[in-house]
Parts: sequence; C-alpha cells; structure tokens
Amino acid sequence: MKASTIRMGAVSAILIAALLTIPLVGGQNETSYTFTLKGPNFAEAELSRPPSHVVAGDLIRLTGSGTFDTSTGAVSGGGSFEHLKPDGQGGFFVHGKGLWTVKEFVSFTSYDGPSSGRQGGLLIIRVEAISTWSVHWAETGSETMNFRFQVSSLVNAPGGAPAEGVTVWGGPTLTTPLFGIVEKGRTLFHLNK
Repeated sequence: MKASTIRMGAVSAILIAALLTIPLVGGQNETSYTFTLKGPNFAEAELSRPPSHVVAGDLIRLTGSGTFDTSTGAVSGGGSFEHLKPDGQGGFFVHGKGLWTVKEFVSFTSYDGPSSGRQGGLLIIRVEAISTWSVHWAETGSETMNFRFQVSSLVNAPGGAPAEGVTVWGGPTLTTPLFGIVEKGRTLFHLNK
C-alpha cells in the first residue's frame, strides 16, 4: 500500500508540474499584438511628391488601431485620415479625407516593455486608403491608394529608434517618404496574453 501511495503521489506531482508549465510555455511564445494610435497622430511632408497632391509642408492626420500576429502574419485594423494643407495664415484646411484599412503585415521589431499592456516597437504595415472626399472630388470621385505605415512606440526603445508616431510612405515600391516627419504622435503596442 505504501508503494502504490508513493507512485500515486509521484504521478500526481508530475501531472501538476506538467499542467503548471503549459501557461509558461504559451507565455514565452506570445506573438499576437494590438496597436493603437493614441489620439490623432500627425506627420509632415518634407518634400513635394508630384504627381501626387503632396506638397512640402502638408500634414496628414491619422487615427486608428488594429491587431497583428508576428508568427502567422495575420493582420487587421484601420482608421481615418485627413490630408491637410497650409492655409497661408498659420492654419490648415482639409484637402482630402477618407478611411484606411490594413492589408498586409510587413514586419515588427519588439522593444518589449514594462508590462503586456505597455510595449514598444516598430511596426511596418501596408494599408489601402480610400478617399471619401477631396477638393478634386468633382473630377476624380473616390480614389484608392496604397501606402506603407511605419508605427513607432518608444516604450523601452533603444537609442536611435524612429520618433514616436506614424510616418507614411508611398510610390511604386512604397519606399518614398510622403509624410516622413512625425509632427505629433502617440502610439502603443499591447501584447495579447
């Protein structure tokens, strides 16, 4: 009876140890994140980019959020945009506006962070933007454009990390900075547990 009690205790201890390690193994391999543009993010065009309507000094205003998984490449999300032009009197007027939708996960560099709800990193995604109105609406109607967004959060960031916020890249290969200077930005990544 003692031998069987010892064996039952050993088997129970092994099963308990195995069950306790399952969450730890899962926690070490988490790859699913959410990203949030906290409040509107603004980026400025440094150069004019003909034939687009982007001129040096223009701003883009972005809002939105989404999710991505670094192991599967699954991605979703979206938000709104406004293309703003200087009005010549120290302000801006809306040149165009619309909605953007995430279409492709490109890459993510994690900077980790103090908690799962506060992570830093650099996310690159491809988005599709559809205009819902512009000053050219009468001639063009709705336009669909493809861009690359670079979303940067400086939580736990190394030296030399890009400024916190979102920059927008375009052109045939999506490598031309359209709105490449962060004017105002606040972003956050959340590691989903």
